[in-house]
Amino acid sequence: MDVRYLKKLIQLVETSGISELEIEDGGTKVRIGKGQVAGVPYQAVLPAAQPVYPAAAQLVAVEKAAELKEEKNLLEVRSPMVGTFYRSPRPGANTYVNVGDRVEVGQTLCILEAMKIMNELESEVAGVVREICVENGQPVEFGQRLFLVDPAGR
Repeated sequence: MDVRYLKKLIQLVETSGISELEIEDGGTKVRIGKGQVAGVPYQAVLPAAQPVYPAAAQLVAVEKAAELKEEKNLLEVRSPMVGTFYRSPRPGANTYVNVGDRVEVGQTLCILEAMKIMNELESEVAGVVREICVENGQPVEFGQRLFLVDPAGR
């Protein structure tokens, strides 16, 4: 399942009267429920095979794959999901981006692995990467800052 599909499911739960939705697709089970407590560690809330995503109302703050937010003239690229951060498509391959690299809209910045699915995170802003805020292979949380990008490209 990709991020766009998950977001559509979350919107379905948010706009309908249901409080929980469980779907199985190709052996992958996803359960989306309203009323989960924000900030509770992901693993503490659910069994490993059946993730429960936070209530859709809590996801409104991040409507796109990467949330952009101004901070001292730099834009933050945040994680749209819980997963593992990878800087390259496979071990030993060149990294997607490095500090100082110019990025364009739509360019892949990293991979976020969730439930054994590799999700490419694409840039939604053009600019120069000023900071990579997490280490390769590090677990990341929903909304965690991954990159700082200078849109002016100074």
